[in-house]
Amino acid sequence: MGQQQTPDITVDHDLEQAIPYLVARAGSRMGTTFAKALKPYGLSLSEWRVCALLGKEPHQRLTTLTVAACVDMSALSRIVDRLIEQGLVTREKSGDDGRAVRLALTEKGAELTRKIVPMAKHYEDVALQCFSKAEVALFAEMLNRLYASAESLVS
Repeated sequence: MGQQQTPDITVDHDLEQAIPYLVARAGSRMGTTFAKALKPYGLSLSEWRVCALLGKEPHQRLTTLTVAACVDMSALSRIVDRLIEQGLVTREKSGDDGRAVRLALTEKGAELTRKIVPMAKHYEDVALQCFSKAEVALFAEMLNRLYASAESLVS
């Protein structure tokens, strides 16, 4: 009886150099670190994103927020419910469409968001300190282009 051959299970793909992996890895490290800093404020990273988006542009519909917050509708509904329970967000009927609901920060939500923004900027600045201002601008432009280009993958 001869020795059994070990099948060749190698794959010609270097995940550690794949752009989606690199983007996800960097985002995960930055997000996980910032999420820990949000704990004393009683917010998750997803909840913070909703507050930050509503702080920049109040009275948004859920459908608009799902795209910007990068979560599906059911997850966003749960996030919004938690923010309403905390008194940070309010639902209001849309003036132009009685069936549509718009979301806005309460005064308490706006105050908390204003308090966290400098910390968010600090975390971003620290993570990006290895780049020049021009590189950061180019990087942001490239990521926005990548996001737009990936639209063709969504079906």
